[in-house]
Amino acid sequence: MHIRRTRSAATALLLAVALIPATLTTASAADAPAPTPAAPGVTSGRQSTDPQKVRDFWTPERIARALANEKKDQARIARDATLAGAAAEASEDRARSAAPRLTAEAPRVLPARQAGVSATAAAADVPEMPVAQEVPFPQNAPAIVVGKILYTDDAGEEHGCSGASVSADGNNTVWTAGHCVHPGDGRGADGFYDLVLFIPGYRESLETPGEYDAPWGEWVAQSFVAPEAWTQDRDYEDADLAAFTVEAPAGYTNLTDTVGALGYKFGYGSDWPDIIDSGFPGEGYQRTDMDGYTQFYCTGDVVDAMDWNPLDNRLEMNCDMGGGASGGPMATPEGQIVGANSHAEVDDQDQRINDHLYSSDHGDQAVAVINAINDAN
Repeated sequence: MHIRRTRSAATALLLAVALIPATLTTASAADAPAPTPAAPGVTSGRQSTDPQKVRDFWTPERIARALANEKKDQARIARDATLAGAAAEASEDRARSAAPRLTAEAPRVLPARQAGVSATAAAADVPEMPVAQEVPFPQNAPAIVVGKILYTDDAGEEHGCSGASVSADGNNTVWTAGHCVHPGDGRGADGFYDLVLFIPGYRESLETPGEYDAPWGEWVAQSFVAPEAWTQDRDYEDADLAAFTVEAPAGYTNLTDTVGALGYKFGYGSDWPDIIDSGFPGEGYQRTDMDGYTQFYCTGDVVDAMDWNPLDNRLEMNCDMGGGASGGPMATPEGQIVGANSHAEVDDQDQRINDHLYSSDHGDQAVAVINAINDAN
């Protein structure tokens, strides 16, 4: 467990300057600024499996195996994040102070049936609620913007994550964690997972326990975008994030019209008040009541996980959701994503040691991903 330290005035000033977004200005040749470094690279890929085959694959039995694997995934991901962080600190080539400071922002979008209602919510004080509660109206907007992600890995094993419809060109995009679409093993475009399915408003069947309902359709992944820093280097500090487009099932127009879309605010730092974090956890810290079918949420402030370390700007929130909530959005009361659930902390016996939940910094890498998705549509 890390010990939080008070940031010195000098460090605070350094970080404040570093987080000023890059802007374009008109200048003469004599006083032209140095060229802005290139934005981070991204990896793009496609899911070629027939969409109906993907939907048919996910039987109740296979989903049950995915939910069981989520519990093992949390410990593995936590170990990976710890090792990756140690390696990053030892590396001398991660001079992020020289990287561009990019920003991107978009408001949330309501479902088409609520198009006449203002999509801008007034800022409100959100109470600290680190002990996750069930979402009270999971089949109503805005809860249905969050859904379950299902996928198979290279060994053919089933897994689950969470994700959210996000505002993007084409109106068919999901935001999630990088590890929910790619193992980060260096294979690039060939490494994206298969049989990836997004189910907004997912729930256990009301008629047949052990089966599931998809009241808002089953949306098959089409194209993926993740940071190269994830696909090549498995960077949990800056790059455990991704987006993918989906195909509308029969009877639907697009994802945004159907369930709405969260906006985003990328590149504005790691400290946020009044964040709402949601997902479909199959377990939690000192919890036994999470089943992977039910949407839960936490509320409270998000802080810079290592405020004394300018190279580690992960988001940290007190929230006891666990495996299965990976990829779920950390969003402002105005409905803008600022992070995505990535990992927790475990001890040497793979037991979670606290209720801290971490997201990669949603800065330059997140801007590069959303820009690539928009450029492709």
